[in-house]
Amino acid sequence: MKKLVFLVFPFFFLFGCGADPSIDNDTVKEPIEGETPTSTVDKPELVPPETNLNQFFLTDGSTAQFLGDGNEYASYSLKTQWMNENYVATYEDNGGTVMQRIYRISTDKISLLAEIGEAYDAQMPSVEELDAMPEIGIYLSTPLEVGTEFNDWIITSTSETVETPLQMFTDVIVIEKKEEQGNVNRKYFAKEFGEIKSEFIMYEGEQETIISSTIEKVK
Repeated sequence: MKKLVFLVFPFFFLFGCGADPSIDNDTVKEPIEGETPTSTVDKPELVPPETNLNQFFLTDGSTAQFLGDGNEYASYSLKTQWMNENYVATYEDNGGTVMQRIYRISTDKISLLAEIGEAYDAQMPSVEELDAMPEIGIYLSTPLEVGTEFNDWIITSTSETVETPLQMFTDVIVIEKKEEQGNVNRKYFAKEFGEIKSEFIMYEGEQETIISSTIEKVK
């Protein structure tokens, strides 16, 4: 069995969490005579497949390879699995562990529903289970314009040009999160690909250390 490896910088920390087992997923109750049955689950407001936010993930079955710099675990492969137009999972394998992340795409944001470590044989939940899962974070939120804030992140650019080993990307969306001690996390998003680059910039006095992962190829 592979061993879970914890890294020494914040945005590469590995978390494991899933849906609350206490949630009652679409429980079917026997109706009382004379009463109209009602649903026990509040369904999330979902969107049709042509929504712009669907463009920030690779197609079903695609695997992207990311080239790391600054840390041995910054290089990883990322496989994408779609359940339907509103639910998608990614499987990140950095050589130390496999991390499954599950997302819900709704009218105005991409919600993170789960981060599960050691996900070597992880299965995608059913649609009913996905509908009942609570949001544990926001991955990307509209409006996609400079100044939009969510989960301590802020959109700092929507027109960045980013050169990668795969290709040159234009009109890249950049989000940034600053930590109290001054360290900075950045993520770069391109349409039809999703996250194409991430950076963690650590400051120790006047010394700057950058750990990055950049998309290298897709198959």
